[in-house]
Amino acid sequence: MTFEEAYRRYEQLTVELSQTNDTMELAGAMMGQAMKLYKMVLTPDEFDALMIVISKANELDDTSWPDDETPSGTIH
Repeated sequence: MTFEEAYRRYEQLTVELSQTNDTMELAGAMMGQAMKLYKMVLTPDEFDALMIVISKANELDDTSWPDDETPSGTIH
């Protein structure tokens, strides 16, 4: 399965689940699953660094983020 195919499957599942579930709960469940995936592939130090970035993201203004030049808008 390509990245694009996997992304579209997750997107389809998200749309389907959001029609019958609380959106905030669904987002929390998805975030939890994403964290589990990151924890499986990153070293403990890399995972901790990622969690720090995520927890501090609300402190950054729009000019603090680097320009995203990837075609899909995603680099991970």
